[in-house]
Amino acid sequence: MEEELKKLNELSEYFRRINTKITLLKLIESAKSEYDKYHFEEAEKSLREGYTIDPKNSTILRGLGCIEQFKGNYDKALEYYFSALEHSKTKEIELTLIGMAYYLQDKLDDSIKYFNHAIDANDNYPNAYEGRNQAMLENHLKIIDLQESLKKYF
Repeated sequence: MEEELKKLNELSEYFRRINTKITLLKLIESAKSEYDKYHFEEAEKSLREGYTIDPKNSTILRGLGCIEQFKGNYDKALEYYFSALEHSKTKEIELTLIGMAYYLQDKLDDSIKYFNHAIDANDNYPNAYEGRNQAMLENHLKIIDLQESLKKYF
């Protein structure tokens, strides 16, 4: 009887974990759908609910970072991205998002650094190359502008 009770408890725990995963997947799917429709408040609500269930879920952390980035809260977005990086198996995604957050703040050297980290993590991830190339172009254009502005001193 004791062995049967133990097996029932294990089975119950298994189904509880499955139910939690299904709930998380539904919340993430809902958030993605709302985000794609530019309904950021609804997306954030689903993500925050998912965060209460699993605060280490890299997809949820990435999503919250994207919401904060959209709001212009780059420091908060970076906090979420770095937290997601700790728990992610696909680090190139978070590294690219970090690079983009720095790019949007006009911190081009940091941006390029993180795009390069993303490429190191997965050299077959085109988003990292695109981001790095754009940041490098912006950096190059700034240098040209600086050189032009310095000509008046010669």
